[in-house]
Amino acid sequence: MSTALARGPGSLSPAPLSPIESLAEALNVERRLLDELSGVVRRQRAAVATDDLDAVSDCVFATHRMLVTLREARSHRRSISTLIGLPGGHAGGGTDSLERALGARMTPAIRAARDELHAAARVLAREVATSRGHAASS
Repeated sequence: MSTALARGPGSLSPAPLSPIESLAEALNVERRLLDELSGVVRRQRAAVATDDLDAVSDCVFATHRMLVTLREARSHRRSISTLIGLPGGHAGGGTDSLERALGARMTPAIRAARDELHAAARVLAREVATSRGHAASS
């Protein structure tokens, strides 16, 4: 189970996260992975532009590794969703419908994490589109 450090004075003992807090953290993990993936796409584009085949190869490997990690992170989020009682682990609903699915259990932390995840996904989509545009013009 995920843990966070307790915020008590001088306390360093781990305090377990609630399932709702775990969902927010899972969304944050996915967002960080998308941010990292955007960076890899930018590095790959720069490597292609400079004909740096070793860097391109490194980026391809990093992309593959990150996509596997992202798939695992999404699976973890679905498990948390099942734990908190969202239908089918909320797999089909996606993050767009979290607010409706959670109802009164929706927290500002989940809302912010969801919105940041969506923003990171849009940035990644733009990076990929830019790379495709560069590839088409090469």
